[in-house]
Amino acid sequence: MQRQKIAFIDLTSGNIEIKQIPHPIIKNFLGGRGINSYLLYKYVNEGVKSLSADNVLIVGCGLLSGIKGISFARCTISGKSPESGLLGDANIGGRFSQALQKTGINYLLIKGKANKPSCLLIDDEKITIVDGRDLWGKSVTQTGLILKERYGPNSESLCIGVAGENLVRFAGVFNGRKNTAARCGMGCIMGSKNLKAIIARGTKKLTLSDSKGFNQLILELNKKLNEEFLTQRLKEFGTPNLYEIINLNIGMGRTYNGLTTVFKNNKDIYPQTLKEKYYVGKAGCQPCSIACQHKYVIKDGPYKGIESDGPEYGVTAHIGPMLGIDNLNAILKINAMLNDYGLDASSTCNIIAWMIELYQKGIIDNRITGGMKLAWANESLVIKLIEMIVQREGFGDLLANGAREIVETLGPITAEYISWVKYLPQSDPVDLRYLFAYALGDAVATRGADHLRSRPIWEAFGLPEEQLETIYGGPVSSNPQSYEGKGRVIWWWESYVTLFDCLGLCKLLAFHAMPGVFDFELFAKFIHTATGINLSPKEVFMVGERINLLERMFLVREGIRRKDDYPPQRYFQPLELKEDIPEEDKNLMLTKDGYDKMLDEYYSLRGCDKDGIPTEEAIRRLGLEGEIFSLIEREGE
Repeated sequence: MQRQKIAFIDLTSGNIEIKQIPHPIIKNFLGGRGINSYLLYKYVNEGVKSLSADNVLIVGCGLLSGIKGISFARCTISGKSPESGLLGDANIGGRFSQALQKTGINYLLIKGKANKPSCLLIDDEKITIVDGRDLWGKSVTQTGLILKERYGPNSESLCIGVAGENLVRFAGVFNGRKNTAARCGMGCIMGSKNLKAIIARGTKKLTLSDSKGFNQLILELNKKLNEEFLTQRLKEFGTPNLYEIINLNIGMGRTYNGLTTVFKNNKDIYPQTLKEKYYVGKAGCQPCSIACQHKYVIKDGPYKGIESDGPEYGVTAHIGPMLGIDNLNAILKINAMLNDYGLDASSTCNIIAWMIELYQKGIIDNRITGGMKLAWANESLVIKLIEMIVQREGFGDLLANGAREIVETLGPITAEYISWVKYLPQSDPVDLRYLFAYALGDAVATRGADHLRSRPIWEAFGLPEEQLETIYGGPVSSNPQSYEGKGRVIWWWESYVTLFDCLGLCKLLAFHAMPGVFDFELFAKFIHTATGINLSPKEVFMVGERINLLERMFLVREGIRRKDDYPPQRYFQPLELKEDIPEEDKNLMLTKDGYDKMLDEYYSLRGCDKDGIPTEEAIRRLGLEGEIFSLIEREGE
């Protein structure tokens, strides 16, 4: 493959500088999230305010993004999070990553603030800051269509909606109608920089070191994936297939802000219904042989004619059980709103559900809500609140500031009723009491309460303990409600899924494949045949370790310690609403001693002391000492 290049862009001065990324950085961090986290640690000093011009927005392609044959389609967008005030990044699929790779620029590091609404145009290796005032106020869909017409069918864009313009702390960055870098408020950073969109248009070809060997790997992998039941379900239904597994079969979907896991109308949100009544075509990422995304149209009722892409499982389950809405038409209407306004569905729905519970319990009242009566199963209320959040009107202005600032305004008692970690609301609509490793994974995740940093799906399949020990390199209980070995499980899975982020590979494949489809040996072969870089499977695993420890170093520099690596207090208590809950689940909860056992094991394997601080030995072992950070020095620094 061609040399990796980074563009340093200062929107304040207009200065643009392109540099090559030194080989040691590529070998140690590979690409995507790996190099992004390296750049974030290097260029964002302790104490930088997330909405200041000194914060950076980093866009980084996966090392193999854009290569045909399977879902190498991802890029990572990073910065100091306006939502949490800590490490922020979000991963996005779609078509932008391939377009950026074809320009010959693989990474963008953007600082400063434009003096008017602007866009960045990367046209091969020519980068221009262009006027974006005519796009300000436009929706995500409108912006994408205008830019496609303006810059041609081979162009692709990342853009924000009105939520990002108005500095809603949980605004996302979008490609197309639905592909979203949703978490941590990266769209808010773009808005703070007066940056409406980034457009990529390139003519360079992506070359491989050993195209024959790489293509053979793709053929073998696709054969395995075609034999995976879950992968076929993903092709047929998209991620809504998880609704049937999690909410209906296992019964662990969060309902009414996590007060219960029972939602009596679960079957009204059945994935088969989406397929039969709403789906009108595919909308997959480029390039991807799975093509899990769908286009839909609402064909009747008050929302007739609304169309969009999706919805993902996280959206249907957040809008549905979390808010008590069982009307699929309303769920799809709200999904389209979230996409067009440019919002993260997870944080939006968590915050609204949180406010409803606080209101129902009398902790907030009409004086706070501006007279609005908050109740479950009220689609009109949810639609109105989303509009108020985006426009920063009345009660919505408070909610737009995100959970961290809401607690600062309403008082610490309110924090007891939201599922969050490190100030980030829980990303997945799943009750973490049911799978103890999930609880640990969400809690130690470096960007906050986030399942995509680990999500050890094999916990749900009851694999033999002999097989688990072979996979994880140590003893692990096959009981999902045991604490034994779960620190090891999360340590392993964090390195595993980090590699997907580094290579630009979609993590849905990790979550829809059983052991043996992907492993570190396969990753090493992909890297070698694509780039010529020789890494052993052990060294590839160490890349995942290195990135996770570096992100932990960033958090520790910002003051994060052991106390910040615990699940919400709610999970240390049984479900509050127990009607229709199976008897064996009524008192299910985490214990402090059991959780501490998992956390201690995790810290030991991760290379941290008892307070979660990386040890000098681990830092040396993984090569994260000062010398690596002297590379890519900029003139004038």
